[in-house]
Amino acid sequence: MLRRLIKKCVREWAKWRFRCFPRSVRARCWCGGDLRPFPRQPIYGICRECGTYVNRQPLAIESLRRLYSFDLYWHARQRLKGHPVIEQRAAHDRGDGRVDFWIGLIKEHGPSSGQVVEVGCGSGVLLAELKRMGYSCCGVEPDRKTAEWVADSAGVEMVSGLFPDAPAPRCDLFLAMDVMEHSIDPLAFMRKAAQLLRQGGVAVIQTPIHRDGDDPPFGDRFNDAFDPTEHNFIFTDQAMRRLAELAGLRVIDAGRRLAAHHEICVFKADLKKVDN
Repeated sequence: MLRRLIKKCVREWAKWRFRCFPRSVRARCWCGGDLRPFPRQPIYGICRECGTYVNRQPLAIESLRRLYSFDLYWHARQRLKGHPVIEQRAAHDRGDGRVDFWIGLIKEHGPSSGQVVEVGCGSGVLLAELKRMGYSCCGVEPDRKTAEWVADSAGVEMVSGLFPDAPAPRCDLFLAMDVMEHSIDPLAFMRKAAQLLRQGGVAVIQTPIHRDGDDPPFGDRFNDAFDPTEHNFIFTDQAMRRLAELAGLRVIDAGRRLAAHHEICVFKADLKKVDN
């Protein structure tokens, strides 16, 4: 009983630790739209223009740099959420079928060769598989120590920094799996992706997209999707189409999902970029 009590106290302390990170204030959506209340999770508002759910109190930029570190995010945070730590992530992602699912999407929509950039590549398991298939691969992680670990573990080129500011090469395939909801500026994120993509290149984005009109959104995964520590934006198909339009990309597949709050949108870079 004492052991259970100690374990509970440690868990509560860990939760408190993350809740105490300094935050900023967001009054409008990424698209500029006004926000209406969202009673189910009051820290979020709903954009009146595009339907995006917007975290009104996102972590401050210095908090983001601290959170997405090798030890704090890939170990302490993952254990708190009941997820595998980074050393276990590659085996987990192969075992549950997501790597095969992603490879199938890439074979269907993407180029058969060329340069790949994956933002927020985690353990690097997908890039390692694509490298084995003959692609040139570069991963992006916010934290230098994480990037170095992935480079050694997965054997792929890595750069460190918060996207879209992090340096990355021009590419034929851009990947971001469960990343864009963490972004502080989705439009800047998508515009940089479009800038990196060569003509005819493809972007595969996996992110929470509320599509089904279910209430609550994402059903029993509601709390996972509306995580106020990590997730700044929860999107709609309308929002994804607007992001594509503003970035100069074309939506070519908006009907897939890995699982609830892991929806897929695939874009192609074959349109003239716009500036508005």
